[in-house]
Amino acid sequence: MTTASLITFDYLNEISGGDTEFQKEIIQTFLEEMTNEISRLQQATAEQDWSLVGSLAHKIKAPISMLCTDPLKIRVLFIEKSAKAGESLQILPEEIRLLIADLQMVMSELKAM
Repeated sequence: MTTASLITFDYLNEISGGDTEFQKEIIQTFLEEMTNEISRLQQATAEQDWSLVGSLAHKIKAPISMLCTDPLKIRVLFIEKSAKAGESLQILPEEIRLLIADLQMVMSELKAM
């Protein structure tokens, strides 16, 4: 996927009413949170701590919903549900890897703005 196809500002524009300072704050918070949560998600995946993976996916679901397109929203929701239910564990590490790669592309694009 291309980075441009992973970012959407529709919801952010809607909730900010066009306030660019507010938008910058939201983006900065997103970048800070994702940096930390990606690291935690990688560690939990390496340890196969699926309960923690589910909790982390739940935590990052809202920020992803604010700035990312549906494919990322769908992936994080799948990861959350699968990890919490202990299902699809054979494909979960690859789904997490893809989510992290996409989030890193999104973050790079946001930082370049």
